[in-house]
Amino acid sequence: MEAVNIQFAPATGTDQEWNEAYARLADFFRAYRLHNRIRRTQLVLESLRRASVAHAKDPSRKPVAHAIEEARKMMHDWLGQIYHDMNLTEPQIEAGGRLGFYLSDGPEKWPLHFMDTKFMPPEMSGAMRNAVRTSGPSLQVSKMTPRDIDLGFTNVAEGTFDQFARQPWMRYVMLAVFVVLVFAYAYKLMQ
Repeated sequence: MEAVNIQFAPATGTDQEWNEAYARLADFFRAYRLHNRIRRTQLVLESLRRASVAHAKDPSRKPVAHAIEEARKMMHDWLGQIYHDMNLTEPQIEAGGRLGFYLSDGPEKWPLHFMDTKFMPPEMSGAMRNAVRTSGPSLQVSKMTPRDIDLGFTNVAEGTFDQFARQPWMRYVMLAVFVVLVFAYAYKLMQ
């Protein structure tokens, strides 16, 4: 593990904005079950350092946006090293990397090597790669032709409703029968 070296002095943005960026980054890394505070602090500070450079170039965006973007770039670089020779798309690398880190029990076994591009234990990268290989078949596109749903009684119901639509007097008869039944029930209850 490398020494924690805090060299963070942003030239742009307010202290409040950078504190918010720090809190969001800590939550971002905590979502990966990175409970090692030293490693989490290293990653947060490195992301903030990169974000301060990006914010100096483009101060129109908030420091939080730059910080999360830099953290995701760091994550992408790290996962790209692990899955470099596998035939995966960008979203598959990100999702597979997260899944592979969890399934290989990375937060417990290798918390100090999370997003470490300088030294990566071969057993960690092997376990993460195996988790992605065995997670299931790759996505395949299929074609389905839409059909009407047949519930078995639709023809009967459609025929009955069509008769009511064609002969309005039948609707009035049904309404009258319903009203008589309601009054009869109410009368019976009052006795």
